[in-house]
Amino acid sequence: MFYVAPLTGFDAPGHMGYVLTILREHRLPHPTEGWSTFHPPLYYGVAAAVWGLLEPLGPRPVLIGIRVLGVAAGFAAALVTHQLVRRLGGSRAVAFVATALVLFVPCVQMSATMEGNEAFAAGVAALGLPALLALHADPRNVRAALVAGLFAGLAAISKFTGLALVAACAVPFLRSDLDRAMLRALGALGFVFALIAAPIYGRNVLVAGTPFPLTRTRDPMFTAERVQVIRPRRMLDYFTIYSDNFVRPSVFHLTRLPGSYRNRNRAMTSVPGLLYASFWYDPFAHRIPIQYHRDGIRSGPTMLALGLVPTLLMIVGFVVATWRAVTRRLRVPEAPLVAMAFAGTAMLVLHTWTAQSTASVKGTYLLQLAPVAAVFFAQAAMRLPDYWRRAALLASLAAAAAAIVVFTAGILFWTPQPGVQTWAAWGKRLPGSHIQEALHDLLSLPEP
Repeated sequence: MFYVAPLTGFDAPGHMGYVLTILREHRLPHPTEGWSTFHPPLYYGVAAAVWGLLEPLGPRPVLIGIRVLGVAAGFAAALVTHQLVRRLGGSRAVAFVATALVLFVPCVQMSATMEGNEAFAAGVAALGLPALLALHADPRNVRAALVAGLFAGLAAISKFTGLALVAACAVPFLRSDLDRAMLRALGALGFVFALIAAPIYGRNVLVAGTPFPLTRTRDPMFTAERVQVIRPRRMLDYFTIYSDNFVRPSVFHLTRLPGSYRNRNRAMTSVPGLLYASFWYDPFAHRIPIQYHRDGIRSGPTMLALGLVPTLLMIVGFVVATWRAVTRRLRVPEAPLVAMAFAGTAMLVLHTWTAQSTASVKGTYLLQLAPVAAVFFAQAAMRLPDYWRRAALLASLAAAAAAIVVFTAGILFWTPQPGVQTWAAWGKRLPGSHIQEALHDLLSLPEP
């Protein structure tokens, strides 16, 4: 958190431009006026308050204060993970490893130190899961319904991916014995959710004509996304994995053109291959400098190899949990988590199909599912014989420990500076976006 370069992360200057619009102009920007202004506003409002409070102390405290939002959300998700795993029958050892994975899987570490809304939104969604499981156990529990509705609303106004939690909130009430007490709880949940989320999504409809406005069809965002398209995406890309996804886990893998971003790795047309690489490494060269994305650097392939055991256990646990939920008509404790996993995955598939760039295939878009994935991992691990369970836990712990080493700035790599000149040029094309001010304040650069 302290040593990662400022404005490192996906569209970080654009996110901070959004924050500064709120702080400097005391208004929400139009959803399509800036780089990241289509996002729901909760994170940006909180970050603007942090920036304003710490600004007299200088840019370094501002940067740390904003990153604390993501780090704190990550710890919240980890605490929820431990609680859920134990509640659903996981041993202490399994809960410990599952929590370590939620804390240290590379895409989680990267998001926690980015200036952006992904880690914050995932933490908010995680905080709603205990109440949701309590509500599923007793659909007449109005208190649990109110808490679930509260966090579902907050997740929805943090990031569009938070709507996966909203979909899961329907599961406790999908039953044939629905009675008035259950309908009362459903009404309480829906009322609180609407109270929080309706003003934001209603505003989007009024000012942009859609509840989900996006900026990718406008320049300079359109051009920035278009140059990241290797080729048009095909249906087969969702079912194909190549060996180079593991051997060369980078979009910009350098083999013949050192220092050039022109050499796209065509293996990254594989959606699951790129998605897996983005869970366990840095295929977009945000934390691992581009010169290390080449043959002979073993950190990437090593991380992807170490991630296989926990990932496969998670997939097995998900399949088993889905089968249990279907065959028992959702009357299993983990049924809301299964629904949330399906909803989040469906949203990612829709996003990657409509947005053809490699940048649309990022593990951080599934970050809100980290505690859910950890529960599936734990349930699969608990089904293993003792010897194999210990071996699987040790392998998974090794993956988490390796991620700590690789993604702690200064041990193996120094975080590269962002493309300052490029962002400054983009900022000039978005008048009033405050991108240039964010670059100046957080990088201590002269005005471009």
